[in-house]
Order: sequence, then C-alpha cells, then structure tokens
Amino acid sequence: MKSLIPGLMAGAGLLLASTAHAAVIDFDDLDAGGKLASLSKNNPYAGLVWSASWYLGDTAVAGYDNGAHSGTEFVLNGFGTNHLSISSATPFAFAGAWFATPNTNGAKASWVNITAYDSANQLIGSTGNIAISSTYAMVAANFGNVARLDIARDKGWFVMDDLAFSRAATVPEPGSMALLGLGAAAMGWAARRRENVAARRGGGPCA
Repeated sequence: MKSLIPGLMAGAGLLLASTAHAAVIDFDDLDAGGKLASLSKNNPYAGLVWSASWYLGDTAVAGYDNGAHSGTEFVLNGFGTNHLSISSATPFAFAGAWFATPNTNGAKASWVNITAYDSANQLIGSTGNIAISSTYAMVAANFGNVARLDIARDKGWFVMDDLAFSRAATVPEPGSMALLGLGAAAMGWAARRRENVAARRGGGPCA
C-alpha cells in the first residue's frame, strides 16, 4: 500500500497539471510557394480562425524580403482591408505579435491597433495605435479570456509574425477528482495505520 500512495498522488498531480499551453505561431509550417496566398483556407490554423483578408507570404515575394521576423513565412493584411480578425471558440490569452511594414513600393501602414473581445463581445482591452516601420517591433499585450482579436491599421500594408498566445488552464475531469479522493483515502488509511503501530509499541490503547 505504501508504494501505491505515491503513485496515486503523482497521477492526481499529473491530471491536475493545468498550466496554460503557450505557443508562438511563426507560420513556418505553411508554404506560400513564393507568392501571396490566402491563409483562411487553412482554417482553423494553430487552433485559431483567421478572417478571409489574412494572406500568407514568404520572403521570396518581391518587396517582402523583410517580411518574416523569423524563418521565411509571415502573414499580411489583405487587399483594401483595414480590419482583420483572429478568433477562437476556446478562450485564449494573447501576449503580442511582431509587426513591420514591407519593403514594397506600395502604400504602407504607419500604425496598427489590436483590440480584444470576449465571447460575449465585451471589450477586454486595446493596445492603442502602435507605430510600425520596416524594422520589426513587438506589439505587446496582456489580454486574457479572448474570443476575438481585431487588428486595425490606418492604410496600406503591414506584415505580422511570431504571434504569442496561450490556452486557458483546463478543468480537471471527474476521473481525476475521483483519483484525488482515492489518494486522500489512502493517505488517511496510512496515517491511521502508523498511529496504531506506534500505540502498540508504546503499550497504549489501540483503535
């Protein structure tokens, strides 16, 4: 029984290990094929739903040689679209993403603004208008319980890479709670047995 108790408690600990699962989306598992391609055809990508105006690109595209913060793939805003969204049926926390303007000769955004909403469409927060340039910069946030992110810009093009997010902690399943109860009962039994052994050795009463 002594060897069973640690195993029970270790198993319960594993089942209750509900730390948030952090991830950085770098888009490098996708292949733009040297051109700009719709990202939404991959929905859901990385567990998130990307609105139709998100495009995937790589650094082989003319004017986008600076498009990736890491690797070669990145995403950008679609044609003539001032607002894009990233959503999920499962709430997530958003820490930020890297933004820049491409080297293309076309119009370029001068700022981006990221706004977060919960599943009831209630405002969580906004980064405000953050200036961007041809050199990548982190647009940081600390938004939790997010159902949708809206990304706005003033005009022209921007590129985005290395988006950092995490899923909310999981709730223990009934099976794990039952295991915890079994572990607690086993610990109680062991404690009572030790008391009885000690009482016998001391000549005291035994329950």
